[in-house]
Amino acid sequence: MSSKNKYEAQIVSTYSRRMLVRTGRNDLLTANIQGKLLKPVCGDIVEIEKRNNEPDFIITKILPRKNSLVRKNKYENKEILASNLSEIVVVIGKPPSPDWFLVDRYIGSAEKIKIDASIICNKSDLNWIDETIRSNLAVYSKIGYKVIECSAAQDKNLTEIKDYLSNKTTILVGQSGVGKSSIINSLSEYSNLKTQSISLAKKEGKHTTVNSNMIDLPNDGYVIDSPGVRDYLPDFNHENEASISFKEIHNVGLKCKYNDCMHIKEQECTVKFSVSEGKINERRYDSYKRLVNKIKSTKNKKNY
Repeated sequence: MSSKNKYEAQIVSTYSRRMLVRTGRNDLLTANIQGKLLKPVCGDIVEIEKRNNEPDFIITKILPRKNSLVRKNKYENKEILASNLSEIVVVIGKPPSPDWFLVDRYIGSAEKIKIDASIICNKSDLNWIDETIRSNLAVYSKIGYKVIECSAAQDKNLTEIKDYLSNKTTILVGQSGVGKSSIINSLSEYSNLKTQSISLAKKEGKHTTVNSNMIDLPNDGYVIDSPGVRDYLPDFNHENEASISFKEIHNVGLKCKYNDCMHIKEQECTVKFSVSEGKINERRYDSYKRLVNKIKSTKNKKNY
């Protein structure tokens, strides 16, 4: 509290220009944003102020962020999804079929902002996790990312997930319909997020979560339920930054002959040699090249 009518608070839900905030006393209050320049997101620490004749508090300032999860939207502009995170958890499930390139890009964003990343495989009760899926998951485990299989519908392995998320602020991300909200509902005794069934016609998830919500877990953890997506582009300004997203490529690339090696067309490239030897997964390497090309095309659009 900085004065009699001013408080520090954290954004826990976003609804356009109106927010739900939590003060240090764990009180939940509604607050409106002052002006059009402030753009708070879930996880932000803000300053709120109570003014005479105003029914709600006013958000007057966003305090410095420790980190922020950013994407480029369809207009190629930066959009902050959440802030002050400890971890990004990518949820996959079938239906819809996993998009491994999407998984790589979310994990890459975690690498960029230097926080942990992991993968949760939901809907294990549907027996969709075959040998091909397990082979892909083993690649992530070998690199060092935690992988947990669960079933929100049958309460399988949710205790392990709850323990894993304790004392963290985590954002759950992934395709629409993989069951992010169902997992949170099962984990939290306080949460009752709305869920919807899969659209059988398109085999794609319906967008259930429109606004971001931070949910209290019963173990001093917080989890943010984000809107489902069908595509995601991390915030990179130059293709040279792409290797940050793939730590096995980045680490091996430090041994390349040229400091600015892109690991694609260069001769005597240590990364390409490691791919040919099977030390770097070929699909992950293909994902890296796709990200490089996407960053290039996005950059060219903005320079046109």
